[in-house]
Amino acid sequence: METETERKTTVADEVDGVLAELFLTPDGLRDPYPRYERIQELTAVHHTALGHWVVTGYDDVNAFLRSQHALKDPYRVFAPWVGKDDWQDHAALRRLPNIMLWANPPDHTRLRKLAGFAFTNRAVQAMRPQVTEMVERLADKLEREGSLDYMKDFAFPLPAMATGRMLGIPDADLPSLQGPMRAFQDIYELGLTPEDLAECDKGAQFTDDYFSALVEERRKSPGDDLLSALIAAKDGEDKLSQGELIGMCNLLFGAGFETTTNLLGNGMLALLRHPDQMDRLRADLSLVPGAVEEMLRYDSPTQLGNRVTDGPVEIAGVEIPVGSSVVALVGAAHRDPRRYPDPTRFDVTRADAPVLSFSSGIHYCLGASLARMEAQIAFTTLLRRFPGLRFDGEDTVVFRPRLTLRGVESLPIAID
Repeated sequence: METETERKTTVADEVDGVLAELFLTPDGLRDPYPRYERIQELTAVHHTALGHWVVTGYDDVNAFLRSQHALKDPYRVFAPWVGKDDWQDHAALRRLPNIMLWANPPDHTRLRKLAGFAFTNRAVQAMRPQVTEMVERLADKLEREGSLDYMKDFAFPLPAMATGRMLGIPDADLPSLQGPMRAFQDIYELGLTPEDLAECDKGAQFTDDYFSALVEERRKSPGDDLLSALIAAKDGEDKLSQGELIGMCNLLFGAGFETTTNLLGNGMLALLRHPDQMDRLRADLSLVPGAVEEMLRYDSPTQLGNRVTDGPVEIAGVEIPVGSSVVALVGAAHRDPRRYPDPTRFDVTRADAPVLSFSSGIHYCLGASLARMEAQIAFTTLLRRFPGLRFDGEDTVVFRPRLTLRGVESLPIAID
């Protein structure tokens, strides 16, 4: 008969195997959800063979992300791929200490206060007419051509233009920034190879150079844009440094287009694969705001968050000790049957379904309301204008081979 110790060892070995599939295999990256389900069946909190902790349940992930002892520490997170002594050799890593995403209080509090004015509800709603005009213009292209790659021709340009306009980036520069920004953002993926890191560095250096030049241009000739406002922003005698300004530009633009692009892509794919839900939404467009929340839940553009503990944190009756590296699986939390009835079902009428796609606690995304607004306007417009919206070859849909920032690479659509 198997002892309790042997049973726990067997379970731990299976969870480690499922996690390896999840992070390191094409099938796991393409469809992580069966792996999440299996992990949740086996355990709520897991200490991996590599020394990391993994949390999967909705309440547990939410509580952990809100814990005052769950801190950002890029040096610990990236330790498996580069030593701290080599940190300055990599443009992608050098950027991280200067951006709000990886800061802790009091630095995080200071940076968020200096940037927060741009993302008040009033400021975001003031952008609604511009976003609506952008969406209509992109929809006009679909109407003219009859078919297009939704990702390339709609889901990337919309948030890039919206965030770019906020920062004062000329529209003509946006296409040249997409590749380098995406290359840098691969830094957030687990299991980086030296070759991957080299590509991240190339992307980071390109965007650092671009925003450095743009900052200097706005210092000399301020405009009516967010970057000019950030340069002038003060809290008493405190201002953003040059490195912080460049880091803020990278963060706001990168998060603004990547997360929202993935929301638009994953959401459209869910609708196309569930035509009954698309029809239901088209019949009652007042459901769109709730449907966007369901898109965020069903196939989140952000699948995980990394933290390091500076004090013991108890999760599901397990104490995670000081100094632990923890992966909070947001994508798994969104399929937790204890929080969401029938969680594998895509339901645009689902109610009371709060999501963690924009994180939780002090690191809740500043641009969440802007991303939601863009998605709501986009889906309302497309469903209203195109009753014959359909796949233009479902077998050609391609996901990027990434998990942390999960999104579709190519999604051909057509209208009848």
